[in-house]
Amino acid sequence: MPDKSYSDLDAYPELAYSKEIKVLSWNLWWKFENYLDRQKLIFNELLILNPDILCLQEVWEDSDGSQAKKIADLFGYEYTYSKSFEIDGVSFGNAIISKFPILNSSSHKIPTATEFNENRTLMHSVVNYDGFEIDILCTHLNYKYDQSNIRQNQVAFILEYISKLKKPKFPTILCGDFNADPLSEEIMQITGLKSSIEGTVLRDAWQITNRDDPGYTWSNNNYYAKRSLEVDRRIDYIFVSKPTSKGLGHPIKSILVGASPKDNIFPSDHFGIMTYLEG
Repeated sequence: MPDKSYSDLDAYPELAYSKEIKVLSWNLWWKFENYLDRQKLIFNELLILNPDILCLQEVWEDSDGSQAKKIADLFGYEYTYSKSFEIDGVSFGNAIISKFPILNSSSHKIPTATEFNENRTLMHSVVNYDGFEIDILCTHLNYKYDQSNIRQNQVAFILEYISKLKKPKFPTILCGDFNADPLSEEIMQITGLKSSIEGTVLRDAWQITNRDDPGYTWSNNNYYAKRSLEVDRRIDYIFVSKPTSKGLGHPIKSILVGASPKDNIFPSDHFGIMTYLEG
């Protein structure tokens, strides 16, 4: 037998890190407590971070304005918004805001049994990044701690939806408030630790970049979250599909967002996450 070595077919070239895309996911806690003071903190935080793509949950919109538009206008970005429901004329929903042109957008109600239906949606925008079309998805799943079975069905819907997208040239990005721990059945379904849906498996960006840091986004360090008397958990995520052959879309680093209060006020009851992707 000849002395021959073979190339590792799964190996990627060394990543250049010459360009990066900053993707942020954050639950902004609607118009709940101290919302005007909190909104100032949110805006200030975002201006410092300067993300390229924002996937936001619990975003308000009413006859006097749109929180998504206000944030988009801070940067001169494009945005799209999807309402889940409204209270006293103020809508509650998800938003995708992008530095890159939004080519098209859609919103899909996630099927949920009537008695557990919180009108959760899956938003999908396609953005044009440097000639690549990137599928950006933003969602917010049922919130109650004991509704893992409901969230598992919601995740199955999302993964089946993703499985039907045309094969991307840039990895698909799924962000949101999943209200579930990384070792929950629903999150393991996404990351391939449980049997996949139509072969769709995504990577947890925080786990890749911060292996030894739990990255709690629902934290008792946050006064607003502490009052729920629940344990610290990471329930907010940025997931990406497998990088391209040149490593595009691979997570480089991730940080928590909104984790410091000002005058004892936190920007939200959630901490957000921002991930830097190889661009």
